[in-house]
Amino acid sequence: MLLSGGLGAGKTTLVRGLVEALPGGDDAEVSSPSFNICNMYPTRPETAHYDLYRLEQARGAALAVADDALLDLLETEGPRRALVIVEWAERLPVDVLPPDRLELTWLPATHGRLITAFARGEAARRVLAATAREVADLVVPETAPRTAADTAMQAPSADDDRDPRDTRDTRDAQENT
Repeated sequence: MLLSGGLGAGKTTLVRGLVEALPGGDDAEVSSPSFNICNMYPTRPETAHYDLYRLEQARGAALAVADDALLDLLETEGPRRALVIVEWAERLPVDVLPPDRLELTWLPATHGRLITAFARGEAARRVLAATAREVADLVVPETAPRTAADTAMQAPSADDDRDPRDTRDTRDAQENT
């Protein structure tokens, strides 16, 4: 789960609620891991909570400081051994992002929170669809006009798995294959 948004947007608050809802979360003391980069919580599955705020702001600079454990968790294929949540995920380069992930972005809002949610990969789509059904009264369809007080949850179509932050030109790759 990749979280992006300004200071005080509510990223850590979301993590706290999620961790407390998981089995074992009652024993977790959730706080922002801004200074130590990672907190591990005794949930089932175990939760790895990363905060990349203190790392260099240039895209990719986080790799120079992020520990190998984060990269190992992001590269894991198949079922994960931990729930991985990364705050300030926009500081990670696109090429290390797992293909199956949820991306939540907090946007400026006059009242409440405005969040866009994108699912990448089939498992992430299922999680986002199930979540959207549970909070249907908070979901604004992608085509509806939005106001600052709305909360939007969106999933790209099944044939649109390209990360919008990925600026590589796919025409070159298609021509060479």
